[in-house]
Amino acid sequence: MHKGYYSTWLIAVGLVLSSLVVHAQQQLTPKEKREYALSLLEKYNLDGLKIIRSVDSLAFRHPFDQYAEGNTAFDVRNALGTMVHEMNHGYGALLAGKLKPKEANNYICYYLGHEQYRLVRYTPIFPTQEMGKTIPQNLRTFRFETYIFNPKEDIGLTSNKLGLYGLLDEWISYYHGSITDVNMYCWYEENTPGNAEDWYDYFSNVCSVINAHQEFKFFCLSYLIYAKKYYPQQYKALLQNQGMIDSFLNVNESFGQLLRNYHLIKGGIFANLRSKGIKITEDDEWIFLNRFGAGNFLAEYKILEKEMAKPAYLVMLQNLRNANKMALQR
Repeated sequence: MHKGYYSTWLIAVGLVLSSLVVHAQQQLTPKEKREYALSLLEKYNLDGLKIIRSVDSLAFRHPFDQYAEGNTAFDVRNALGTMVHEMNHGYGALLAGKLKPKEANNYICYYLGHEQYRLVRYTPIFPTQEMGKTIPQNLRTFRFETYIFNPKEDIGLTSNKLGLYGLLDEWISYYHGSITDVNMYCWYEENTPGNAEDWYDYFSNVCSVINAHQEFKFFCLSYLIYAKKYYPQQYKALLQNQGMIDSFLNVNESFGQLLRNYHLIKGGIFANLRSKGIKITEDDEWIFLNRFGAGNFLAEYKILEKEMAKPAYLVMLQNLRNANKMALQR
């Protein structure tokens, strides 16, 4: 390459990158934040787009952009999964109200994706924190005090107040948020130079949510095991609630597949970065891309995986599958 041309090329690239940085920091209006978020979802997660548009329709333009704490395009991208997660909670409640307007408080609606939802009637439950008190310390992951049991205060979230039904709603919401964050790898491939700092942002987002699959699977199975021992009538009603069981098995399969897909995507990203000379290391706590480190929480994931390989959890999962099979045969 001609030396003069090379210098001109470097200057041009520098100007383009500077322009991208300035653009990334440009302050967006609330309308622009909403439009940008919707445009990303239209390209990278159509289920997330459906959730937000549906809530917009049912709740008259709910301000979902509020979940992006800042007002830049970067802030919107980083909060996109959170937007979908939080709006999915609203979607379930609003859809239940639409389908059962006179009995809305007796139902929850789980959106499973691909235009599929399950309207589920509540059965008697006990607060999750009662079960949570019995969970050993080594199994109390970083979401435990937020959703399950906090010795310092009563948990007001539906994950506690609505027992298994609230836990399942949280699990499904984490699934919709996580698939949004995972699919954003396409945006990074299409819109960034693909350096270590760019992918640090991606892995920081994904690693903060992806292992919620194992956490909420563990929480839900633990709730059922506890219910069987101490609340046999409630347990019996839960296992006769086909909509709940179908939703449980669906998110377990869908989120599990997402986790497997993510590890394949991660492997491809690592291979590409290494081909560029970027040093990558990963252990049970961290992913390092050169000097940029993102926590991956694999140690917690492996502890829960080992715990759920025990017979009590495997038997409970099989009980759910058997109950679902019998319901489908009726």
